[in-house]
Amino acid sequence: MKRITLILAGSVLVLACAAAAFAQSTDPVSSSDKNAPSASSTTPAPDPSPTPAAESTPAASAETSTKAHASAPPASNPAIDKVRERGMKASAKERTDVEKKLDLIEKEIQTEATTKGDAEIAGRISSEFGMTADALTAERAQYARGWGELLVAHTLMANAKTDATLTDLFTMRSQGMGWGAIAAGMNLQLGDLVTAMKSEQRVAMGLEKGDGKPAMIASGSATTKVKANAKPSAKAEVKASAAGVGVGGGVDINKATGK
Repeated sequence: MKRITLILAGSVLVLACAAAAFAQSTDPVSSSDKNAPSASSTTPAPDPSPTPAAESTPAASAETSTKAHASAPPASNPAIDKVRERGMKASAKERTDVEKKLDLIEKEIQTEATTKGDAEIAGRISSEFGMTADALTAERAQYARGWGELLVAHTLMANAKTDATLTDLFTMRSQGMGWGAIAAGMNLQLGDLVTAMKSEQRVAMGLEKGDGKPAMIASGSATTKVKANAKPSAKAEVKASAAGVGVGGGVDINKATGK
């Protein structure tokens, strides 16, 4: 009986050892690498500081500058502002009438250029303004305007006392101002402008030889043009007398004295 008890106790001990060995071999924790560092002890903590904003590149800066420039209003030009302000005060009907007549003159000159060639037109009118044909041709390319408009612009510049430049005149044209308003703004008589342009048109068309002098346009409120060293006509004397200009306020001195 005692022998049986010892055998049973030995069997239980063997089974217990086998179970312990089996459990150790299947334990994932024990089979893992004991030298592997734990995540909690070796993983660095995330950086709490905010990510810096991306630095602006030259291209981005240039684009921003371009947009700001495009949205900014155009710089004021005192010479243009003065011409525009005075020109818009002139009679709208008179301005419109003058502009229609000048438009017709410009078209006829352009037709002549199409027939005879640009070089021919440039040669005819350039000397009127003390220019070479090449210089006038270069201006036409620069401003992208017809020969008629160049002729009008140079005639205005030759007659007006203004701070405006040729470039200013074509800038105003690009902004929608007519030649009538521009001429009035330059303090030139609109009726004289048409007469002067018809004279220059004859030169451009080859109907008349240029004399090297641009046609004259009266300025201010003058209604008559008197050539230098020329004796006033009888009509001019009567008009002056009626206005109270001259000795005796228009009274015939000879009659008044009985002579």
